[in-house]
Amino acid sequence: MHGIEGALFILLLLFIIGFITHEVEEILVQRKWMLKNEATLKQRFPMLRKVFDHLLSLDTKAFVIAVIEEFIVVALIIISISYLEKAINIYFLPIQGIFFAYTLHLLVHIFQGIIFRGYVPGLVTAILQFLIFGPFLVFYFHDIRLFLAGLAGVCILFLNLLFAHWLGRKVSSLLSKNKQND
Repeated sequence: MHGIEGALFILLLLFIIGFITHEVEEILVQRKWMLKNEATLKQRFPMLRKVFDHLLSLDTKAFVIAVIEEFIVVALIIISISYLEKAINIYFLPIQGIFFAYTLHLLVHIFQGIIFRGYVPGLVTAILQFLIFGPFLVFYFHDIRLFLAGLAGVCILFLNLLFAHWLGRKVSSLLSKNKQND
């Protein structure tokens, strides 16, 4: 692998490693952090009460299931595009859409930390990874195709996030019911 192919491979590898480490940070602290900060969050940001209630409805099991679903979807997109690229040369834009969405996701964690004035789940890995992926955001505003691919990536991954959380709650609920019946 040489040139752009090698660079994209390294970027994809960094993305996969980054995605996993970021999600592990969130899995390890999200539930306890939400329970500890629930009153403060609802008092300081009453307009987001429904979002906090939703996040509090996700136990760790549900959150892990949602993360696994997200990872499978992103991996399938990357694998499919890598396979299709050779046939129809579409590699660049969809993967750029995923990078754009993920980098904005990192930026959201950083802004959450600033607004909260402290640690929020995912902040440490978001800062470290934004140092790597953040500079690439500049390119999205110089090419309308990249920008549109980025917006499409944000929309697709946001809708998938809603589905992943729903799936996580459903599967966690089923697992809990089955455990009670044992």
